[in-house]
Amino acid sequence: MPEENIMRRLAAILSADVKDYSRLMRNDEVATVKMLNTYRELIITLVQQHHGRVVDSPGDNVLAEFASVVDGVQAAVAIQKELKTRNARLATARKMEFRVGINLGDIIVEDERIYGDGVNIAARLEAMADPGGICISRTAYDQIEDKLPLGYEYLGEKNVKNIPKPIRAYKVIVEPEDLTQKLKKWTTTHIKMAKSSAEVKTELSESTKAASDVSDKKRLLAAILCLSLGIFGAHRFYAGKTKSGKVMLFTIGGFGIWYVIDCLIVFFGGFTDNKGRKIKKWV
Repeated sequence: MPEENIMRRLAAILSADVKDYSRLMRNDEVATVKMLNTYRELIITLVQQHHGRVVDSPGDNVLAEFASVVDGVQAAVAIQKELKTRNARLATARKMEFRVGINLGDIIVEDERIYGDGVNIAARLEAMADPGGICISRTAYDQIEDKLPLGYEYLGEKNVKNIPKPIRAYKVIVEPEDLTQKLKKWTTTHIKMAKSSAEVKTELSESTKAASDVSDKKRLLAAILCLSLGIFGAHRFYAGKTKSGKVMLFTIGGFGIWYVIDCLIVFFGGFTDNKGRKIKKWV
């Protein structure tokens, strides 16, 4: 294509495909094609409702673009929620689960089709996503970190085919139960640490070392903030944990679960500040 005819633009690209599509086709081709067409129509409708445009839909794949990353991620969340509801009515072997990847990048546009590394990276992120899940790039994450009430898990730098530099990938935590599982794992470890410190009372001869492990924040104030405004993450902001405080703020105390667990941790003396030091002193 002549260089002067190339049109480029920055866009949020959404790539989605079906997990285990070959297996579904092998088991029942007719039913699979019928379900795929139904699900594809749903995806197209939700993309359009969120100000996006479906560019192509070959086979089991759907490729769409958005002017805004926020719109793209909101569309992906709506898609996965609706598909989860529909799949819940089906037998496990017949569930059709999509994986979604979203990237913000430069694209080449020709005859309404889009090309370039921006598109390729979205496809690689899609392959990293869990069935029914969403995976986004660092460029996309930077645009939505504080704009949507969602959770994010950093997956690290990933080397992928035909992309020279590693991709920084993030998992989007959509459902409350996903966040709850993460909170349970986190709190189990910290409650065990709190109980262990309460049962084993050891006098350290090196007082300076002991002091360095204790935060200058006060447990009484942390407890008051947790009880009164903990559902909005006030005690976490006080401890300097801004990011997790924002998650609590947007999820109403982790849907109430994180709030209750945090209150227990504060009173047990296992709550820590942003430097990992325990907030043990009452006053």
